[in-house]
Amino acid sequence: MDEQVLIETPRGRLVGMLHSPTDAPRGPGVVFCHAFAEERKSSALVMARLARAVAAAGRPALRFDYYGCGDSEGEFVEATARTHLDDVGTAARFLQERTGRDEFILLGLRMGATLAARAAEELPGCKGLVLIEPLADGATYFDGQMRRSLVRNMLTRADGNGGARDGDLRRQMTAEDEVIDMDGFALSAEACRELSALSIRPGGVTFGRPVLVCQVHFRDTPRPDMEAVCATYRQAGADVSFERLVLPPFWNRIEVTLAPELEEAVRGWLTR
Repeated sequence: MDEQVLIETPRGRLVGMLHSPTDAPRGPGVVFCHAFAEERKSSALVMARLARAVAAAGRPALRFDYYGCGDSEGEFVEATARTHLDDVGTAARFLQERTGRDEFILLGLRMGATLAARAAEELPGCKGLVLIEPLADGATYFDGQMRRSLVRNMLTRADGNGGARDGDLRRQMTAEDEVIDMDGFALSAEACRELSALSIRPGGVTFGRPVLVCQVHFRDTPRPDMEAVCATYRQAGADVSFERLVLPPFWNRIEVTLAPELEEAVRGWLTR
């Protein structure tokens, strides 16, 4: 059963979708942490289908939009990594109250996976993590986003000057009141700095409960960045499962993409 829910926060309401099992729940529910900006839009169908698959496996699944994102209240430019992390905690408590269970699992995609990893360090009720293509280094991700923005400006400026230079974009990150065009989304310099500082690295991870890492790529050859995430959690004492899924990057595609392999991998891990 799918039910739209409203989650109250001090800043404003978050809009979510609660997917409930048809029978009595089996085990902790799953809180979904969506990807960043345009990647959220492109991955919405895959994540909705995944949430329904999780519910079909007997686990309540809660998808929600962070403050300033999607259907939730607020403006994108008002959100930061801290507000996102607070929203994850609020959503987890909402799911705990609705299901009557103390524990939950966090599931995230891309930047959402990195947020889930950080939130798991702060939330004592987190029993497990599902990290789908986690960004091990936020700074590398935002550097790539800035370069994309720079190239787009160069291609679209009629005067041929290309708009802001790479150095200008980096200067904007250090300003207090700058608003950065991040692939068409207005991002505050504060948010850019906070999100860039997120990472999954040895020394910064203490979460020692079960973790599923899902690599999504055109080939099943293990990538160094995904292996490094697995190694970081194993070093922290976690029981890590590593799934290498041969799929296109559905968070970057315009056309409709389905990912039944991802649904199977997550459901299999949950039922184990």
